[in-house]
Amino acid sequence: MPPAVIQTKDFDITLVRHPRRVRATLKVSDKGVFLYIPTQLPMHIVHDLISEKSDWISQQLAKQPQPAPTRQWQQDEMLYLFGQAFTLQLTQKGDAPSVRLTDSDIILSGRLHRIGLKTRRQTVINWYKDQATIYLNKRTAELSEQTGLTPTSITVKTYKARWGSCNIKGNIQYNWQIIQALPSVIDYLIIHELCHLAHHNHSRAFWQLVAQHHPHYQQDQAWLKQYGAMLQL
Repeated sequence: MPPAVIQTKDFDITLVRHPRRVRATLKVSDKGVFLYIPTQLPMHIVHDLISEKSDWISQQLAKQPQPAPTRQWQQDEMLYLFGQAFTLQLTQKGDAPSVRLTDSDIILSGRLHRIGLKTRRQTVINWYKDQATIYLNKRTAELSEQTGLTPTSITVKTYKARWGSCNIKGNIQYNWQIIQALPSVIDYLIIHELCHLAHHNHSRAFWQLVAQHHPHYQQDQAWLKQYGAMLQL
């Protein structure tokens, strides 16, 4: 028997019955809300449980990572830089594709009628990488001076599943896409990697050092966990 779906005004709940289950278990993830129950549990008890846990479910759903947007690289799409929203503007010109920034727009110009969406995307990404390389090197130098933690080298590259890394030799690598995040979130990432120069683990001592140099790191860490997927280009 396929799972039943209970609809409320705020969310849907997938109801999964199992003959060997002895108690109800509620789980919330980025895939949705699931209620696992014994086969014979009366429906009035199910609805009472959902009503009782409604506020908690809403709170947990709000904490789930936001999905990455589907981008078409068309006029007026929303892009981000340092946590600020910009609109993508397309301008036809008789030269090679290029990108420039204004107070409100990221402008992609060139012979756009001759290039596909893949080239539009890559042109914008190359521009982002340039911005990230300049900013992350500059900001790391500033925070390095403040913390007394100095890396051997800094590299800005593309990662699919992480925001940064620091190896045993002191080489720090950043995911260029972090440049879209809030400045405080970028600072958290930099501090995080700098602190790995002193502690090559995630021990208590490591997190104490992070907190010493970035007292509100947990707030920025939570932001990155929830909204990081939206920074995928």
